[in-house]
Amino acid sequence: MHAHLAGNHGCTLRPIDPFLDTVDRYDFSYIEKTVYEASQAESPLGHSIRAALQVIEEAYERFGLDGVTLSFNGGKDCTVLLHLVAAVLSRKRLTQQDKPIRTVYVTYPNPFPHVDAFVDVCAKRYHLDCVAIPGPMRQALQHYLDISHPKPKAIFVGIRRNDPYAENLTYFDPTDEGWPSFIRCHPIINWSFKQIWDFLLLLKVPYCSLYDQGYTSLGSMENTHPNPDLKTTEEGRYQPAYMLENELHERCGRTTQKK
Repeated sequence: MHAHLAGNHGCTLRPIDPFLDTVDRYDFSYIEKTVYEASQAESPLGHSIRAALQVIEEAYERFGLDGVTLSFNGGKDCTVLLHLVAAVLSRKRLTQQDKPIRTVYVTYPNPFPHVDAFVDVCAKRYHLDCVAIPGPMRQALQHYLDISHPKPKAIFVGIRRNDPYAENLTYFDPTDEGWPSFIRCHPIINWSFKQIWDFLLLLKVPYCSLYDQGYTSLGSMENTHPNPDLKTTEEGRYQPAYMLENELHERCGRTTQKK
């Protein structure tokens, strides 16, 4: 993998995070302890963590361990969701040494190597059964259902209220007509951009290194740029994503509405 890569936006990408050299399995009991402790805080973040944990717990109660899959693409939101899922699996004693977490990774054309590398390491560290399928999303999910045994009844999705077409979503929603049939589960639907970053930083959860280079929303190399709000006075340098002040500008580095 090349140490430096350049996209069509003219920004030179810095080396992929050295975290990716580590593939040791995470201690889910530690994740459980730290996440559930954070959920007890009397703060907006504590409330949001509690709500998300309750939704995840309900999903496993309703659909069972084999009935739920996680949609994971290496982005900040689904990284938070994955960490929350790991905490619940440990709390409910659903983790098994030989039973990985069912995961589907719908890939973009011309993806960032940083993202693919991050997903690969997360698959090892969180013990994911990660099936990578090229998009578009509708066809990819149908293919995933077709090849899955048993077929999942629900899929965790790391979508939030300010994402496109998410205004009216609830914690549990059936897919729209014409889409593969399953329940979409949205545990972090009401989280803000700030809460996503507060969670990642508070719990020291590793995330894709592109976010430290000014990217605030990730897609393919063709449609994703560093956020102009984070540009510094140094040529080609940007502040990290968590420094973004106006959350409404989260997608200002994207040239399409796909996520």
